[in-house]
Amino acid sequence: MDMYAKYEAAGRLLTQHTRTAVLNGRPSITWVDGSRFFYMRQIPGKEGVKRVRVQVDAATGREWAKETYGPLEEVRYEQETGRKLHNKKEERAYSPDRAYALFTEDHNLMLLDRKSKEIIRLTRDGEELNEYGCYVDIYSQITVKRAGQPEAPHVLWSPDGKYFITYRGDRRACKKLYLLSSYGDSASELRPGLWEYPCPFATDSDEEIPHYTLYVGNVEEKTIRAVDAPDFLYPLFTDEDRSWVRWLDDSSAFYFTWIKRGFQEGRLYLGSPKDGKTKLLVREVTNDFLNLGAFGQVDGYETYLFSNFVTRDGKYAFWQSEKSGYAHLYRFDLEKEEVSLESGTDLFREAGKAEKKLIVQKLIKVDEQKKLIYFMANNAKECSDPLYYQLYVIGFDGNGLKRLTPEDGVHAVSMGEDAFVDTYSRVDLPPVTLLRRADGSLVRELERADVTALMNAGYQMPERFTVKAGDGVTDLCGILFRPADFDPDKTYPVIDYIYGGAQLYNVPRDFTWDNSMDREIFGGLEEFAQLGFVGIILDGRGTPGRGMEFHKHSYRNIHGCAGLSDHAACMPELKKKFPFIDLERVGIWRNSGGGYAAVSAMLKYPKLYKAGVASSGNYDQRIYEHSWTERYYGLYEEELYKQGDITALAGNLEGRLLLAYGAMDDNVTMSQTLRLCDKLNECNKDYELMVLPRMNHNVPSDMYFIRRKMDFFVKYLLGEEPPEATET
Repeated sequence: MDMYAKYEAAGRLLTQHTRTAVLNGRPSITWVDGSRFFYMRQIPGKEGVKRVRVQVDAATGREWAKETYGPLEEVRYEQETGRKLHNKKEERAYSPDRAYALFTEDHNLMLLDRKSKEIIRLTRDGEELNEYGCYVDIYSQITVKRAGQPEAPHVLWSPDGKYFITYRGDRRACKKLYLLSSYGDSASELRPGLWEYPCPFATDSDEEIPHYTLYVGNVEEKTIRAVDAPDFLYPLFTDEDRSWVRWLDDSSAFYFTWIKRGFQEGRLYLGSPKDGKTKLLVREVTNDFLNLGAFGQVDGYETYLFSNFVTRDGKYAFWQSEKSGYAHLYRFDLEKEEVSLESGTDLFREAGKAEKKLIVQKLIKVDEQKKLIYFMANNAKECSDPLYYQLYVIGFDGNGLKRLTPEDGVHAVSMGEDAFVDTYSRVDLPPVTLLRRADGSLVRELERADVTALMNAGYQMPERFTVKAGDGVTDLCGILFRPADFDPDKTYPVIDYIYGGAQLYNVPRDFTWDNSMDREIFGGLEEFAQLGFVGIILDGRGTPGRGMEFHKHSYRNIHGCAGLSDHAACMPELKKKFPFIDLERVGIWRNSGGGYAAVSAMLKYPKLYKAGVASSGNYDQRIYEHSWTERYYGLYEEELYKQGDITALAGNLEGRLLLAYGAMDDNVTMSQTLRLCDKLNECNKDYELMVLPRMNHNVPSDMYFIRRKMDFFVKYLLGEEPPEATET
């Protein structure tokens, strides 16, 4: 097969094709009540895919099916977590009964009584950068504005619709970053446009960073008041998709997690909606770092970003802590006065030796009547990978710990009153969806994913492997992709798809065929397999999900890129396991923190990594948003943070390097890449630079970048000329 044909084969595995090539892979479950649910079943046919609405009795498994027509519902899932997101297209935030609506006017919060049509101004002190319910996602501030999307104020309504939680974001003292949009499409946009946005760095003082004050509103009294709690110094979320606050079911109170700057102290507060007064329930202090609510990836309780809760009767609070070395739940008797972690009872205290190493992740359901907690956990001894999430149940008193999902794989569940729907898979096992009773016993199989079209497109099933870390002791997990035209008598170049951030594990564990950000699945390793490459993805020491000691390799060590040294150290062992790997032709690539890791690899291990592609990298941690860097570096120390500046090693470059950035990146400023270019220029080093004038941080989704990335590795690792580009 010539190279042009290989590129065509690779193109068939781009995400816009693979996302529709799996049927019934992730049924979206909607519970009608606690005992019945429905979902859409996909059935292939000569005229395309037919959709059938299937309603199921959870107790018996009996189903009723009805064929449906019309466009598919647009369902959005949050990247990494798979959490279903709401489609927000309104400028107002409506109460659950839609009797009231909140909106903003001149940076202030307005309340509309929809029955009387009365509009009440709830606040009067709002001004630019001192706003109520404003959008504060520090990774996409300009992206949202450029998209022109209607934006409702960020509020979290109480279940009864009488109260709401929001915040005031005071960013007036925060220093700015700037973007320059080079041009627009109309004659009025021929001149460049300047965009500015506040972005705090770790080098900034407490007075210079944003302050977020929590507020509670009462729609019947038409009032709003500040909650009696310290200001939040990291971005605060209070909306239906993600929130740092959660209401009790009866709307009598709310609770929230507060984290002190530096991530060494966390608190759980209980608040009264009537007067905003609070009670401190739990306080935890550590000498390392708290991984609480780490970017909402695997922790949380529904849309609440933390794995903790308070019971409706106010008697108990449960708090997630890694005090034991593994994330456990601790029970607190709220009738006592203590508010330190020492007063909490570890629910796993009586568990067996292996169960004591379980790592609590998301809370799925709390049954207060039966005093049971259903939660996801990993690090189960029975699983072949420590990052396979399983559903467990445990009593409020710590008794009755039981695993409810027996299959060796990653499980995602949707729970009703006495049953749950469980979809499980592995990276090498297509999804299976089951209906189980609350005790874990099987009712029936609902769906088995149809991956026929995906496999026909040339999808290469990843192979799981285990290697030793650089210490020669610790087991690390990874996956490998063989070339599509694999010949055991040949050797092939290898591409290491790395991330390097301490907040995420890198290796996909579940079956993967889509990416919600329109990026390539597996970082393009499926396409590279078609071109004749081996691909690997590995989790080094310093990634989360395997206990604090494993994760602490990243503490005060962001420059370690979450186990980059392990990537380099394990290559000889990988060669023994897979003799067809050519260690003289190793490449590496990724975006963002992975761009930082890719450049670090090229500069720290120049004899191993011969070619690298890095896009939108945060190459100097001093020039990045503070909540990310401070969690793992701690508060600013000049000598420590200097180690996070990889541009200092620019003179070490020996291999081929392609850098890319989006000129409208409001996550990692383009000055990060330009600083690296400047250092490479000073050292008289050759490199390639690609600028995408209209792109934000999502460079990996750009088709031109994807093609140029393939060309780069084909030329410098395969040693072949890529085919000429075509308009398609």
